[in-house]
Amino acid sequence: MLRRTTRLGLLAALSLGLPLLAGPAWAGGNGRSVQDPPPASPSASGVEQSPVVGVPVLTAAQQRETARKDAEVARAFGQTGPNARSLAAVDDEPDLPSHKSLKSVKQKAQSRTYWCGPATLATLVQVDGTKISQTTAAKRLKTTRNGTNWYSGAGNYPMEKALEHYGDDVEYAAANLPYSPSKSDKETYKKRLVTDIAVHKQGIAGNAVEVTNGPHLNGHPNRTIYHWVAVRGYDDDGETTRYADPVSGSGISWQGPVDRYNEIDSDKIVTIFGARGYIW
Repeated sequence: MLRRTTRLGLLAALSLGLPLLAGPAWAGGNGRSVQDPPPASPSASGVEQSPVVGVPVLTAAQQRETARKDAEVARAFGQTGPNARSLAAVDDEPDLPSHKSLKSVKQKAQSRTYWCGPATLATLVQVDGTKISQTTAAKRLKTTRNGTNWYSGAGNYPMEKALEHYGDDVEYAAANLPYSPSKSDKETYKKRLVTDIAVHKQGIAGNAVEVTNGPHLNGHPNRTIYHWVAVRGYDDDGETTRYADPVSGSGISWQGPVDRYNEIDSDKIVTIFGARGYIW
C-alpha cells in the first residue's frame, strides 16, 4: 500500500474548462494509487478547495458528542456488528433494513463552480422539510471563492454548525480522516451511515479529495478535485453508499457524465473522503 504523510492546509482544486480525461485507475485496497500528495497551495480561485485552517481537532464537547453518537451506533448494531442488527435498545424500531434512502433529500445542482458546499447543505436540510436557497446556505457556511472550509480553526467545522442550525434538535459530529483511511475507518463509517439513515433519518455531508490516478466519484474526470456531496442512503447493509452529487446539472464543463443520484462502494468513498472527512 502506498504511504504518504497527510498534508492539511489549503489544497489546490481542479481547473475547470479542461477536456474530459480518461477514467481514474483504482483497483480498491486501502490507499490511493498516487505517487505524490495533492499540491499544497491553491492554483486558482472560483473552484472548490475545501480549505483547512490549522490542524483539525475536536473540542472536548465534540469528542463527547462523537462518543455519544457512537454509543447509539453500537446499540443499533447490538454491539456485535451488521449481522446482529437489532434495534431493541433504540426506540423499539424494527431491525435495520439492508437498504434505505432518504427520499425527501432531493439533489440540488450547485449554482456556482465553488458552491458544492452550499448545494450539499441545501440538499441535506430537506430531510425535515426545511428549504433554503444556496445563497442563504453560502452565507451560513461562509463560503468564499475558494469554496467551503472543511475546518476553520478552533473546533469550527462550518458544515457541522450549519446542519445543526437547520436541524430540529439534531446533533452532528465531524469525522476527520487521514489521507489513506484504515480498514477500521471504513467499517466505522459504514455503521454510522446505516444508523444515521435508518435510525436518525439524517444524511451525511462528505468532503471529497479526489487526486489524479486515485479513486474518484462516479463520472468525475481523472484530475484533482475537491468536492462536497450529500450522502442520502445505503445498500448492502452499508457496503454501498448512495449520494446526491451537486455537480450534476450545474453547467460545469465536465458534469455531463455525472448522475444526480449515485451508488458507490463504501470503502471507496471513505478513501475519497480521506484528508478531509464527513459530517454525520
